[in-house]
Amino acid sequence: MTELLHNAWSGWTSYNIHGKLPALLLAVLLYLWYCGKKREEVLLAYTSLMAVCCIFPVTAAFLMLYQTKFYNYEWIWSLVPLTAVTAYGITVFMAQDQTGGREKSWRNRIPAILFAAVILVFSGSLGRQVWDRREEKSQREQAYEVLEELTEKYSPGDLCLWAPREIMEFAREAEPALRLSYGRNIWDAYLNAYAYDTYEEDVMAMERWMSYNSGTGEADLEAQSLENGKMGERLTLENCAEKALAAGVNCVLLSGKNGAGAVARMEKALGVKAQPIQNYILFFVGEEESYGRTD
Repeated sequence: MTELLHNAWSGWTSYNIHGKLPALLLAVLLYLWYCGKKREEVLLAYTSLMAVCCIFPVTAAFLMLYQTKFYNYEWIWSLVPLTAVTAYGITVFMAQDQTGGREKSWRNRIPAILFAAVILVFSGSLGRQVWDRREEKSQREQAYEVLEELTEKYSPGDLCLWAPREIMEFAREAEPALRLSYGRNIWDAYLNAYAYDTYEEDVMAMERWMSYNSGTGEADLEAQSLENGKMGERLTLENCAEKALAAGVNCVLLSGKNGAGAVARMEKALGVKAQPIQNYILFFVGEEESYGRTD
């Protein structure tokens, strides 16, 4: 329970730092209650209650427990009609004359419209930021180029790929015939909600090592504390390569950040020569003539 309370509080602070829409919602609710909107009392009461439940750590922890641990804190806010009520409150604000209650002409409403627009711009985003989408587009394009070059050399149906996350994420999208050593659900835990199947520990270790290696270029990962409170094993390039071969992997991509020493160690561990491919290093385990494209 202590962990849930900590996650609920840290989730609220993080959620509010990255966007001010919840704070804007609270301001809108205060304004609407002050205006005495009788016809909307049920909606306002529900929204106010759920917003308080999402902010207060104890009730937020229970909501997170109800939605299962596979979902992050932000998901509990789907219970709050945040967008609808905020938009309604801003509409009421612009429609009313704050000085005398008389209807304003559209020209007189321009300052209120501009004021509301500025507040919305500085309150956060209803989705991912523009630069996030640009970064994802760039990663997708790079992954497509790498995978296109890879599948030109080898038949995708015969490949079992182990690669950095930015390649694995778009691999099946680019080439559905590819087999992967693991999928997105290994790092996006919420995709496993209500599912009972889990990855074996060796596969989880492969993902941890690959994520560390692609980010740092280091060949060995020291023992780390895992989410279950246990200490993971020390992961070296050699024992992860062994785990990959045991899992049926025959195609390994490493980040170009790896130095000559790490490349030589992987060549020795897999028994094959490295090949450059875009900004990555390819290790193909198999007979070239058996896996060449025939189409």
